[in-house]
Formats: sequence, C-alpha cells, structure tokens
Amino acid sequence: MTARDWDSRMNRFTVLDSFRGICAIAVVLFHTYVVNSFAEMAFFKNAYLFVEFFFILSGFVLYHTYSHRLNGLGDYKNFVITRTLRLYPLHLAMLAVYIALECGKLIAERSGLHFNDGAFAGATAPDEFLPNLLLLQAWLSDTITGSFNYPSWSISIEYYLYLLFGAIMIVTRNEHLKLFFLISLLSFIALCLPETPVKDSIFRGGSCFFAGACTYVIYTKIKHIQLSQLTFTALELISVICAYSIMVSEIPHKGVIASLLFCGLILIFSFERGSVSRLLQGQYFIKLGNLSFSIYLTHAAVLYVFKSAAILVGKLTGKEFMTAALPSHDVPPMMIKYMTTGSAVTDDLVVLAQLVSVIFISRYTYKYIELTGVALGKRLTKKKLVTNEALQNNSA
Repeated sequence: MTARDWDSRMNRFTVLDSFRGICAIAVVLFHTYVVNSFAEMAFFKNAYLFVEFFFILSGFVLYHTYSHRLNGLGDYKNFVITRTLRLYPLHLAMLAVYIALECGKLIAERSGLHFNDGAFAGATAPDEFLPNLLLLQAWLSDTITGSFNYPSWSISIEYYLYLLFGAIMIVTRNEHLKLFFLISLLSFIALCLPETPVKDSIFRGGSCFFAGACTYVIYTKIKHIQLSQLTFTALELISVICAYSIMVSEIPHKGVIASLLFCGLILIFSFERGSVSRLLQGQYFIKLGNLSFSIYLTHAAVLYVFKSAAILVGKLTGKEFMTAALPSHDVPPMMIKYMTTGSAVTDDLVVLAQLVSVIFISRYTYKYIELTGVALGKRLTKKKLVTNEALQNNSA
C-alpha cells in the first residue's frame, strides 16, 4: 500500500494514488462498527478487499520505480534502506501508541474501571510484541495476525515481499517476470484451496503483489494505445461497476475474483485519459492519496480511543453506548461490540467524527513521521552513492 517514492523522471500515476486514498477511507469505515451508520452499507462491510488493491498497486508501482534500478548488491542495500525507512517509522510510532493505550487501560483497571478486554492480554499480550516489532506477525503461525495495531498485518506482509522482490530482480535478472507470474499464480491457487499449512495472509499478499508487477508489464506493452476520451471513460466506468458488483456479491472465492478485477481497473486507470480520471486528479483526492498510508496505519488507534470513550461515558452516565456482542464482518466467527447512540443520524455523526479525526491526525503523522523517514532514507542512500563514486574515482 505504500510504494510511493516515484522516480522524478518517470510518470507519477496521480489517479492511482487518489484511488489509494479513497480505499484507505473505505477501510476506516469498514472498521468503525457503528450500528445504524452508513458505514454498515454492504460496500463498506466488504472494504477489507481493498487490502488486495493495496498489494496490487504496490507491486505495480514498485516495478515501475525499480525495474531498471536494481542491478547489484549496492542497489539492493539502498533499496532495503529506502523501503525500511518508508514503512518502519510510522509502524514503530503506532506500535508505541498501542503500548501507551494498553498502559492507560492497565491504570484504569487498577482504579476499578474495567473495559471489555484486559490490558496486555490476547492480541496485545507481551509475547505478541516482538513479532510486531519485527513485522513478522502475519508470517508466523503461532502469532495473532491482527495483534496490536491490527492494520499493520498487511505492512508485515508487504515489507518482506519488498525484500523478496528486490532479491529476485537482482538474482534472476531477465527471468524475474516468469518467477513473478509463477508466485502470483500459485498463491491464487492456494487461496482457492479449502486449507493450507500457512496463513492466508501470505497468499493474499503474494498473489496480489506480484500480479501488480505483471500488470505493470502489460501497461508498458500497451501504453501507447490510442483511444478516445469517451472510450476510456466507458472503460473506467465499467471497471468500477464490475469491481463494486463483485465486492457486494456473495460468491465463492470473491477475494481472488476481486483481485483480478482490481488488476484490470489499475491497468485502465493508469492511462489517466477518461473523465473519471480527470475527476480523481482534483487536489483533494491527491491530498487524500498522500495521506493514505497514515490514514491506514493510524485509524485503528483512533477508533480504539472512540470506543473506549464510549464505554467510559456509558459507565459515568449509566447509558449504554455499546451493543451486545455481534458477528464481526471482518472475521465473521468473531463476536464484537458495536457502538450506537440509538439514532441513525447521531450514529452517522459519530462515524464522521471518527473519520475527520483520522484524517486530521494523519496530516501530522504524514508530515512529521512519514516524510521524515523518507528524507532520511534519501540522505542515507545518497551518502552511500557518493561514497561509492569516490572510491571508484580513487581506484581509477
């Protein structure tokens, strides 16, 4: 979801970045769990599928950015540095936030105020900390995939796919596309099987990420195609309608089908020639795209605070703002308590307040954490580049 450091000499896919922002907002609404709100519409209840979209787009953009820049071990070191500093600073910041929230819950418990789950228990138990710190929570079979800052499970998958991608590009050189296609195909097949020995999250990431890289190759083969704006507009609308229809449907292997449709949608919108693309090039959509990673990683903590506040206010006022446990649309067998005010209007307002809070906080995490990490990565890799050039000159 986060490969956005584009080469300045290359085309920046502004529309796809805008899509990333829209999808991040949809994921926030997916996790709000407010009973009578618009967030409980069928589309938003299926927005978990946008994680597949993020994986595909990351593979597409990463291949666009690095297909000609990974030629040796030195390039790979620089790649690892920039990718790590792109993801890790905000991930570590949010992990620290969750530790602070659990400490707050522990203090509240010792004061006699108890919440639904105990402090540092279950998904926030101490033995889940190290896997989260190392971004291994979605890979290890004995860890909870959605532990601590639960959206970071996809960052866990993506980070190591980055490292695998870079290694394949260097080791296999001209044969890497065959391997990308094979990994994607086998992962999609695994997702259609009733049971596998490893977590589905690995196959979700592997199938979509490398499908995204293959999609970019298709784009390079057809990017000079000449079609009218009207034709591209029609293709854009058809791709959006098809993706929406699959998302709200109840069919077997919906995730696999949606992923393939997302590949088609990304391919069509990468041309940026239709009327929908023109709309998505508006400044507000672009800003939303810039904030997408922060929105995605910060929203769970913001929603946690809102839910905790609802429980606290309910205990102080004697009015219940939490429902009995209901099935989660994230993991259906799991039961979860929803928020509610008893009114559809005020429930909608609660959701809007949550959304505004997430975007507001994301502006600052983007500016002071994300961009700081990106800048540090550029400085470190530039320093390495200058040092290598100096060594070469001296040896000459």
